[in-house]
Amino acid sequence: MTRLEYKRYFKSKEMKQTQIILIAITFISLEAPIRSLTWQEVFEAISPDKYDFPDNAKNKNVTCWKKVYWEEYVEGDSYQSGYVQQHRKEIKIKCPL
Repeated sequence: MTRLEYKRYFKSKEMKQTQIILIAITFISLEAPIRSLTWQEVFEAISPDKYDFPDNAKNKNVTCWKKVYWEEYVEGDSYQSGYVQQHRKEIKIKCPL
C-alpha cells in the first residue's frame, strides 16, 4: 500500500466513523423527551427551606460576615502633605433569615 493509498484509506475510515457517530447522536437526541423548566420549579429548587438544617443536626454553626471599607483623610502640615488612609474590616453580623 502506497503512502497516498494509506492516507485515503484512513481519511475514508475516519469519515465513516464520524458519520456513524453523528447519526447515532441524532437518533439519541430525537428519542429524548423534551421538557422545559418552569419558573415555579426554579423557585422551589432555591427556596430557603431546602438549605435548613434538620432538627437533629449537631454542631450547627452559621456565621455571617460583612466587609466594610472606608477612607480617612489625614491632614498634613507645613512639613508633610496630607494623605488618604484606607481601611478594610470584616465584621461579624447577625445572619438574615
